[in-house]
Amino acid sequence: MEKKNIWFITAKTNLHVGDENTSSYGLIDKAVQRDALTGLPCINSSSLKGALNEYCCNGNKGKEFLNSETRIKIFGSDKTGTNKDAKKGSYIFFDAKILFLPVQNDDTLFHWATSKGVLDRFRKQMKLFGIELNEDNNSLIKELKTTLGLKNRIDVKKSDKEFEELCSDNNLPIIARNYLENGMSSNLWYEQILPAETVFYTIIDDKKDGKLFEKLGKQDSFVQIGANATIGYGYCKFKTFKENSNEQNQ
Repeated sequence: MEKKNIWFITAKTNLHVGDENTSSYGLIDKAVQRDALTGLPCINSSSLKGALNEYCCNGNKGKEFLNSETRIKIFGSDKTGTNKDAKKGSYIFFDAKILFLPVQNDDTLFHWATSKGVLDRFRKQMKLFGIELNEDNNSLIKELKTTLGLKNRIDVKKSDKEFEELCSDNNLPIIARNYLENGMSSNLWYEQILPAETVFYTIIDDKKDGKLFEKLGKQDSFVQIGANATIGYGYCKFKTFKENSNEQNQ
C-alpha cells in the first residue's frame, strides 16, 4: 500500500499560525490555532494547503516548484472578479496535529514531550489510512525517533492533563510585538508562538497522483507556514512517513 501521503512537519523556527476566528480579552492578542476537539495546538488544513500552494508558486528558491497546470490540478484555482473558471483541487488536505512539543531541559537544553492520548490518537488516524503502528509506546517512540532523526529524549507524560498544561496559554511562549511610527510606539501586541522543533503530523490524500510528494520529498528548502515570514517565523521541514519505520511494516 502506498503511504506517501503521511507527513511529519517539524518547525525549524518559531511558528505562529494564528486563529483569526476568536477574540481574546486577556494578555494574548494573537493566539495560535487549536484543535476544536482537544484544544491542543494544530495547523488547520486551510492554512497548510495555502502554505504549500504558495511554496509551489515561488517558494523553491525563487523558482516555480510545479508548473501552473499541475499546481492548479492539485490545489484548484480561486474565482476572482467575473472569472467563472474556478477549479476544484484534486488533493484533500487534513489538519496537522501536534505530536511532540519541545520543553526546556537542564541537561540537553530541551527534550520533547508527548502523551499517551496523543500517541493513541496518532495510531487511530494512521489506521484509518491503512497503517498499523506498534501498540507499545516505547517501541513506537523508537521508530519515530529513527524516522525523524531525533536525538534528544522524548518524554511520554503519564497524564494527558500534563501535556495539555504544557500546551496551554499559561506555558506556550508569548512574544511582545511592536509597531513603530516615526520612532514612536503606536501599537503593542502580544503574540503566542509554538517553539522551534515542534513536530506535527498530517495526512494529505493525493488520489494516487503523487506529483506534489515526489517533489516535496526531495526539497532542500523550507516551507513557510503561518505569519511573520520576514522575521523568520514558520520555516518548516516536511518528511514523508514512508521512510524508515513504515517500509518495515509494508
